[in-house]
Amino acid sequence: MNSREKGKRGERQWRDELRANGYAARRGQQFSGSPDSPDVICDGLPWAHFEVKLVERLDLYAAMDQARRDSAGKAPLVAHRRNFWPWLVTMDAERFYRLLKQDLTGQWAERMASGSPAAVFAGLPWAFGQVHEGRRLNIHEAMWECGWRNAERGAQRVPVVAHRRPGGRWLITMTANSFFDFLRGVLPPEGKKQTKQTK
Repeated sequence: MNSREKGKRGERQWRDELRANGYAARRGQQFSGSPDSPDVICDGLPWAHFEVKLVERLDLYAAMDQARRDSAGKAPLVAHRRNFWPWLVTMDAERFYRLLKQDLTGQWAERMASGSPAAVFAGLPWAFGQVHEGRRLNIHEAMWECGWRNAERGAQRVPVVAHRRPGGRWLITMTANSFFDFLRGVLPPEGKKQTKQTK
């Protein structure tokens, strides 16, 4: 299967994933015919711009750069998967913090500004966060390892991987199921939300 056909298949699969979770969605180019249109248009999430990748090897940082360039003021998100793996969603760290719906004041803001998301993860008892910084990262294997370590410890926490290239922006990757749980308000779980900090 050539890359164009595989790209279309990925767009259809992500469209169906959105629909299965209650969000009206359609393929972008199919309707507009413009190469600048988003891969998938989701009327139920008008703030989101989805870049969809169905590939065995993905330069996730280049995909995020492309999503940012094409987002036209919307939140850039990359929905991606390899064959026989679950869908993952990657976003800028700032978008993840917004999904957390935190009070960005006081100690919490200082943690965000401290550089590494590790300090943020330390304040999220429901998350199993791992932090990677380096030039090479197989995000599917990193997510699998995060989930495996989580299960090995007998924990029922949400696997989340923060990663960046040296000097680059922090990105956050989670499973599509966790992403939809954020949108539904299931995450963060009641009673385990980060305590709001004030100065």
